[in-house]
Amino acid sequence: MARIDERRKILEAKLKEMSEDGVMKGKPKDTLAFDPPDEDEENEQQEAKKIMPVQGNTPVLQETNAERAREVVHETPTLSLDDYRTRYFHAVRIREKTAFTMNVETLQVLRNVLQDLDERVSMASYIDNILREHLREHKELLNNATARQRRKTTVNI
Repeated sequence: MARIDERRKILEAKLKEMSEDGVMKGKPKDTLAFDPPDEDEENEQQEAKKIMPVQGNTPVLQETNAERAREVVHETPTLSLDDYRTRYFHAVRIREKTAFTMNVETLQVLRNVLQDLDERVSMASYIDNILREHLREHKELLNNATARQRRKTTVNI
């Protein structure tokens, strides 16, 4: 009986050791999130502005390119509902499925559009069509920007 008790204690100790394997003991550290909090974004915007003196010694805020890009009003050509349906509400066969993170509010808006228009297309097809159209519209811009950095052609849609 003593031998069984000894083996049981050894087994329990080993199981406890295995359960703690890879577990960090101590104070939990802040981990990087996929989406930084809004406060960080506001701080970055404030840091990006630089004060430049002008002739009259009045400071002028100079905006960075990132801020200018955010402020640009995107003009979208007006589409009729039929044109929109033919462009975005057609089924796409997706061979390889992938998981990605999406903002909850954006996802809900897309669901509402599909439900309110009573469309019989999957959410994945709708999102795929929107993204492909976006890439087609900005293909030249993206390819020119990436040609300088890495690849000759990034978007080949």
